[in-house]
Amino acid sequence: MNKKIIFTLLAVLVVLIVASYALKGLNRATSSPESLDELRIEFDPGQVTRIDVYKQDYPDSGLHFAKHESGWVVVNAYNSPAKVEDIEKLITDLTDVRGSVRGESADLYGNFDITDDKALQIELFGSDDARLLHLYVGKGSGGRECFMRMAGLPVVYLADENFISRFAAWNAPPEKKLPTDRWLQLTLCDIDRDAMTSFKINKGKTAYDFAFVEEPSEDTLTPPIKAWKQISPAKGIKLEESKIKSLSSSLAGLRASDVVDPSEKSKYGLDKPKYILRAGDDQANTAQIDFGSKIDDSEDRYAAVKGRESVYKVSKSTFERFFVQPFATD
Repeated sequence: MNKKIIFTLLAVLVVLIVASYALKGLNRATSSPESLDELRIEFDPGQVTRIDVYKQDYPDSGLHFAKHESGWVVVNAYNSPAKVEDIEKLITDLTDVRGSVRGESADLYGNFDITDDKALQIELFGSDDARLLHLYVGKGSGGRECFMRMAGLPVVYLADENFISRFAAWNAPPEKKLPTDRWLQLTLCDIDRDAMTSFKINKGKTAYDFAFVEEPSEDTLTPPIKAWKQISPAKGIKLEESKIKSLSSSLAGLRASDVVDPSEKSKYGLDKPKYILRAGDDQANTAQIDFGSKIDDSEDRYAAVKGRESVYKVSKSTFERFFVQPFATD
């Protein structure tokens, strides 16, 4: 056999060896623990009727959601309505989350803060309190990642969603109560900003009425224009159109800062409120927000919305935006 043939065969052998190692590398990449296809959580989102999020040793610091006929509520916030879209997004993200394996031994749990006592636990339940999912969530490794494991399995995953951040539990002591305000439906006015055609500010014995009305144009060839006007009182303080328009926009976006115990409503000065906001649109929809007593020394106010069971806390600055600042004479 001549040298040319020998060199050709050696070259082919080298190519085959390199290809073999490359193929092994590809096989390791697709089936290795680094694959983002390894974490898969399976449950029926439509069956979820309860969600509990808590630290094992501090259950009173957790968050608890329940699905009622009227929608999702935050159980440990006096069964106040929750932001349905945020609850649904949480459930969707739990079904869609993916992750890679980072360990397969309970001895590693402490490194990831997913031991029973340190982890933030998320449980989903269906009808008859049947558990659909039980997760142990640990520390995050980045802005959109966190470590987690599923109950009954030793595998630790690095998930591509940060559920620690979702519940504002990063760097928080375990006994700290998870905040409810980010999950509560705290919008107070049900009238859309662009549809509002009138509103009223009752301040003590004085009622200020405002309406979005048509006005004839100075040029007879130009169609009438619409503008906000103060209808009453005719005497005393008269607000300019720009200020009225700003108030209407603020009213449409009015939000509370928290909820309080509705069973104590009679103590909040809401039986005969001296401060009332009313709004309406061209479809005869109306909204009414009553403001009660000051809360302690903070001068925040209690508030109630007509037709709702919840009682809210409204900041001092929000209250003054409607009842103090527009009528200041200095």
